[in-house]
Amino acid sequence: MFIEIPASLLQTVATESNRMPKLYYHPNWIARKFFWQRLKVLHRFLSEYPVHRDACLDFGSGSGVFLPTLASEFTAVTGVDIETLEASSILDHYRLPNVTLVNADIYKTTGFGPEMFDVVMAPDVLEHFQDLETPVARIHTWLKADGFLFTSLPTENWTTRSARVVGKYEKPWDHYHTGYEVEDYLRTHGFRQIHGARLFPLFPMYLTSVWQKT
Repeated sequence: MFIEIPASLLQTVATESNRMPKLYYHPNWIARKFFWQRLKVLHRFLSEYPVHRDACLDFGSGSGVFLPTLASEFTAVTGVDIETLEASSILDHYRLPNVTLVNADIYKTTGFGPEMFDVVMAPDVLEHFQDLETPVARIHTWLKADGFLFTSLPTENWTTRSARVVGKYEKPWDHYHTGYEVEDYLRTHGFRQIHGARLFPLFPMYLTSVWQKT
């Protein structure tokens, strides 16, 4: 079951942190629905592949907007991020006993071991890492041999830029890579793409993909 968190709740949860993109609670209804669509597509992918539903990692869980949905799909969900204040508020509101938040820097230590997770969700996360080597290597280690990685990534093309102008939303300063660059890196560093789709194909703004380890 997909759970779209009401904009009114997200406004009360949001802090000055950049973990909560304002598009999730943008005053324009169309902008909000469009931005949520990325997560809805990844959720749909879950039903299309033989995914084990035991352990899921929300990699770079940010403000925790995906956690209620993932909690309804998996026995146990772990959200990891360097900042978890907003995600903690989401957990408190939805009372998700099967979700654990880990406040950690993945460059240092997380306590995760090899092949711990059936699924790793990484929606709009990997483009924020200037050096992709560490996060991709960590995901590869933590994901089970038959597990699945789900990604959503911004194309950073003219449609993305135009939409930001219309929505009065600035590009995050730490978008170091386009979605195409991240996907190329995954292909050459231990992953094979088993499904890929462009969100709004004629004017693609996001790449949504499913991966397995090679």
